[in-house]
Amino acid sequence: MSYKYIYQKEEKELEFNASKPMESTAQIRNEIMSKFFLADNLNFLMSNGCSYYAGSEAINEENEKADYAKILSEHKFKTKIDEAIQKRVNELAKERPELALDKLFELKLFFESTLPNKEIAVEIVELIESFKEAFIKQFVLSIDYRKNQLHKSFLKRLLSRDSKLSKPNIFTLNYDLLFEMTAEKLGIFVNNGFTGFHERAFYPSAYQIDYHLKNPEGAKRINKSVNLFKLHGSLSWYADENKPPYGIGERQVIPVDGKIEYDQIKEGTIIYPVQSKKKHSLDLPYSEMLRQFVETLNKHNSVLIIAGYSFLDEHVNDIIANAIANPDFNLLIFSYEDEPQNNKSNFLKQLYEDAKNDTRITMFYGKYFGDFENIVNFLMPFPEMHNPMEDIFSVFQKLKKATN
Repeated sequence: MSYKYIYQKEEKELEFNASKPMESTAQIRNEIMSKFFLADNLNFLMSNGCSYYAGSEAINEENEKADYAKILSEHKFKTKIDEAIQKRVNELAKERPELALDKLFELKLFFESTLPNKEIAVEIVELIESFKEAFIKQFVLSIDYRKNQLHKSFLKRLLSRDSKLSKPNIFTLNYDLLFEMTAEKLGIFVNNGFTGFHERAFYPSAYQIDYHLKNPEGAKRINKSVNLFKLHGSLSWYADENKPPYGIGERQVIPVDGKIEYDQIKEGTIIYPVQSKKKHSLDLPYSEMLRQFVETLNKHNSVLIIAGYSFLDEHVNDIIANAIANPDFNLLIFSYEDEPQNNKSNFLKQLYEDAKNDTRITMFYGKYFGDFENIVNFLMPFPEMHNPMEDIFSVFQKLKKATN
């Protein structure tokens, strides 16, 4: 089979042999991906598509059978309400979750201010909370943290880069804790902007902290570390006004049989999927995370690799568009869409066209290239593996030859 991609303004095809996947992808892995991985300022933007294999579900798919959709379709207002509004709320079950939740927030605001009705406003608030709970349980808490093999491989390969290079930055739109928990199992330091031991609080300056090992020969920088930015919040965050400067704390969340229980995170601090995410993201601490994203991409010779992202978040797209304006910025996209020009995102359609005229934009697209498993297993570069006994035998042979 053949799979399409755009590199150096040219549309190319990968001739793929399923029986020899490593050989088939060698050129992409060794010539294209390796070049990007050598960037001193290497950044990743990762979203829901990177967690599917562990149990997460596609958030942007229209699914009338989803739990949140059933709540909307079956809801009946206890307070007398216009039939048109009752019908509209029930019909929201047919919408994508971000559109449905956005409309609920609009209705809430309408009955709180424009046409005040406390009883209806309270009912809508309760409906929103039920919606959020169903959404989180189905799309986020469905993850089994024991199934994290791809995140293990991703981090191992990412940290196999030259130790002289700067720490890589991972920006994620996911709420889940796959990166944090996987890194902990591997003994990898994750700097997520929080400091403290028993009482952890969010301090942006923490991202400037580096780790070193001190020995008789001098201090040696620990290369096994990454910066992690949760742009839409995290299951482990919670609001606490007693934790300056941003009033955000971090709790320890422990999975039970691989799963996180809703009671552990129901008071969490996250940006739910609504069309108005751009407005919500202007609030702290999300605005600080986005500021870090902007500043990092604006650094000299920055590389951004995107995977598992639908390109439907306007505020994130704005930052990417701003970075492309920098002449030394490079963008590499893994898109699951077979034909990006038919995507729901107009921004992705434009990137697809721009890639044909801009050598700084590389685009791999289709179900093969967009699959996180294939990205990790066959496309990410990694050190050549060899048997250490071969090195020992080689040295022995040289010593033997020199002795003779």
